[in-house]
Amino acid sequence: MKKLIILFTIIISLLYGKGWGGMLFAQQDPQYSQYMFNQMAINPAYAGSKEAICAATFLRTQWTGIEGAPKTETITVHGPFAKRKVGLGGAIIADQVGPTKSIGVMGSYAYRIKIKNGKLSFGLRAGIYNYTYNWDAITYKDQADVYNTHTQTSKIVPTADAGIYYYTRSEYIGLSATHLYNGRLTTVSNFSGDDVRFSRHYFLTAGKAWAFGDNFVFNPSVCVKGAKGSPFNLDVNLSFYLDKKLWIGVSGRSNKDFVIYAQVNLTEKLKLGYAFDSGFGQIAKLGRGTHELMLSYDFNVFKSKMLSPRHLYF
Repeated sequence: MKKLIILFTIIISLLYGKGWGGMLFAQQDPQYSQYMFNQMAINPAYAGSKEAICAATFLRTQWTGIEGAPKTETITVHGPFAKRKVGLGGAIIADQVGPTKSIGVMGSYAYRIKIKNGKLSFGLRAGIYNYTYNWDAITYKDQADVYNTHTQTSKIVPTADAGIYYYTRSEYIGLSATHLYNGRLTTVSNFSGDDVRFSRHYFLTAGKAWAFGDNFVFNPSVCVKGAKGSPFNLDVNLSFYLDKKLWIGVSGRSNKDFVIYAQVNLTEKLKLGYAFDSGFGQIAKLGRGTHELMLSYDFNVFKSKMLSPRHLYF
C-alpha cells in the first residue's frame, strides 16, 4: 500500500508539472464532499469495483448565499462484466457556474487484474461536454468588449479521462486525470490571444477501514486534487460506521473548509447521504454553506459475496 502511494504521488507530480502555454486554466471539474462513497465521477477505473451494478446521483448547491455560485447534478452507473474482469460505467454531469452551463455525457471502461488480496483496475473514459455561455448575464465595464456581441453561445467539446484504482476488502488507492484532451471551450478568443480550454485535473485518493467488532468501523481517507493554474487541495476525512446502519464523518480541507456528513442505509441496497460544507475564509462567511445530497442503489444481480464487508466500507 505504501509503495503504491509513493508511486502514484510521483506520477501525479510528473504529470502536473508539464503544463501548456498560451491557455487559460483553473478548476473546472465539480467538487464532491461524499466522493469516498462513489468515485465514478472522478476515476473511470472505479467502474465495477463494488461487484454489483450500482447507480447513484449527487445534487450539490455550493455557497448558497452567493448569486451564480456552482450547482452540480451528477448521475453515475457502473458494474462488473465479462466474468468480472471488465468494469463498465457511465456518467452524466451537469454543472452551472454563473453565466456558464455544461453537460457532460461519458462512458467508462476498466480492465481489472487480481493482485494478492485485491484487484488493480486500469480505466479509460471518453465523452463530450456541451458548454453554454450566456453573455447577457455578464455586466460589461467596456460595452465594446468582444464577448458583448453574443447573447448566448454553445460548443460541444470531446473529453477523455484515465485512471488507476487498487482495492482490497478494506483499503483502496486511486489516481486519475481528467480532460487529457484540452479542447477549446469558447467560440471567441480574448484580446490576449488566449483561449478558454479544458484544464487537466488530477485526483489521488486513498482510504483504509478498521473494524472494531461487528458494529463499529473506522474509515479514514484522503483526497488530493489539483489542476493547472490552481493549487493542490487536500481533503482529510474521518468516517465512522455504526451498527451497520449509519455513516457519520467529518472532513477538513487545506483551503480552510470543513465538512460534516452522514449516510444512512434505508435498506440493504438503498442509501441516502447528506453533507454540509462551511469554512473559515471570507467566501465561506458570505456563501452561507454548501449542501450536497447523495442517493445510491445497488442492483446485486450477480449475487456477489463481495458486497460484504468491503462494500459496506466504500
